[in-house]
Amino acid sequence: MRKLSRLFLLCSLLLIVVACGPRNGVAERDTTRKPAPPRLTRLVRPDKPLTIAVGDEINIRLDCPDTISIDSVQVFLGGELKQTLNGEIKQVARGALETTLVTAGQQTGKSGLRLKVFFPGGKTENQSQQITFLSDFKPVEYTYRIVEEFAHDPEAYTQGLQYVDGWLYEGTGNYGTSSLRRVMLENGEISRIRNLDQSLFGEGITVFGERIYQLTYKSQVGFIYDKTSFEEIQKIYYQNREGWGLTHNGEELIMSDGTNIIYFLDPEMFTVTRQIEVYHNKGRADSLNELEYINGKIWANRYYTDEIVIIDPETGKVEGRINLKGILKPADRKQTTDVLNGIAWDREGDRIFVTGKYWPKLFEIKLTARPKSP
Repeated sequence: MRKLSRLFLLCSLLLIVVACGPRNGVAERDTTRKPAPPRLTRLVRPDKPLTIAVGDEINIRLDCPDTISIDSVQVFLGGELKQTLNGEIKQVARGALETTLVTAGQQTGKSGLRLKVFFPGGKTENQSQQITFLSDFKPVEYTYRIVEEFAHDPEAYTQGLQYVDGWLYEGTGNYGTSSLRRVMLENGEISRIRNLDQSLFGEGITVFGERIYQLTYKSQVGFIYDKTSFEEIQKIYYQNREGWGLTHNGEELIMSDGTNIIYFLDPEMFTVTRQIEVYHNKGRADSLNELEYINGKIWANRYYTDEIVIIDPETGKVEGRINLKGILKPADRKQTTDVLNGIAWDREGDRIFVTGKYWPKLFEIKLTARPKSP
């Protein structure tokens, strides 16, 4: 009996060893990453990320060995097919393909150039390079004059501002002091206020029909209120890491997040439907903050600057720059006085109002274009 038990134990151990051993009826998984096959072509021009103005030409050169034939090449820009080269290839000296791509009509911002190369037998290969488009014209430079000054709550950390039906609607920020307000323009008195929970940092607002939308800073949550009562209608959620400025064009909400990107959102679903990257002729217009939609253009404060930029909502180009340096005099500044932030437009009266965080004044201004330099 003992011999049988020992024999049974020995067989069991043998089965376990065989079952756990390699190649037991199951192929081993090859975790070694196979090297990518060598490319047959090489993108010689542009050979590095390229920054150009909208409308400039992109000179393209693709090299390949003399022994390789190319059937055709498709040229894409921003995912859109721009050229298909077929017969032209046979006219180029073997080993080199050159073409020129016109970029008129492109939006500003980052894009991608891609060449899809087709070889005999069905093999294909892709070559790509990043392209950044700047605006193709210099923005108009504006200065200002003060038409009138109004009182403004120096305890208001202004995040959003809008003028509707004779009232200023204002969103304020900071933890513990964030609010939504309806304010009398003439004297700065608060007619109605709704305070946010102390855990929330209020950001941009916009009055859209009979609703008021309000963003928060890092909580990725916003609110829709009844315009008259300020009662909360619903919460809204968004994917942007941060909420900054908010306005609308009558159909879409328009949102900033502190970068150079402007987002357009469906007002019911609060989903992003499109976006633009904002550039002037020298580079990005970063730190876009409080927004206002005026005569078909987006006006945006740039955080930590005295500048407002005027943006084409279709192309992302900066069309104008407003320098408001010195509008708040040193005598009106205190240790707590913060940056310029807050733009409101009286559509009927065609009046522009600006203020800032913890500013004691709100200003009506008129703009004057600076003479162009020779």
